[in-house]
Amino acid sequence: MRKMIAAALAVGMAAMTVTGCSSSKSESKETTKSTTEAAKDTEVESTSDQKTFTVGFDAEFPPYGYRDENGEYVGFDLELAEEVCNRQGWELVKQPIDWDSKDMELDSGAIDCIWNGFTMNGREDEYTWSEPYIDNSIHLMRW
Repeated sequence: MRKMIAAALAVGMAAMTVTGCSSSKSESKETTKSTTEAAKDTEVESTSDQKTFTVGFDAEFPPYGYRDENGEYVGFDLELAEEVCNRQGWELVKQPIDWDSKDMELDSGAIDCIWNGFTMNGREDEYTWSEPYIDNSIHLMRW
């Protein structure tokens, strides 16, 4: 029974990190934007007529981003990023990153956006955030 509770808590703690997308460092009074609005505001590279949008993500964070049995990067967050890019007419570039270097990746311009589970609490003024698109609340029940 304790193992089940511990496993449920671990899954819940992992789910708590999913709150939105960070597209870039922001001014301290930046208002929250929707994912699409944040993507529109982000500069994208232009190669001929095709614009690219490079999304940095943790490739070891299923079901949001991971490598499938065919070696392809897949997951909920990447599918959502793909849809935003399709609607904007952009080419999605999936860029797995070392999560500890996410700020350096953003600052250097290597990626346009962090699109992954990322806890917002305590970082509200450090990034431009999307509206949360996953409810990650934890509910414990006693049997």
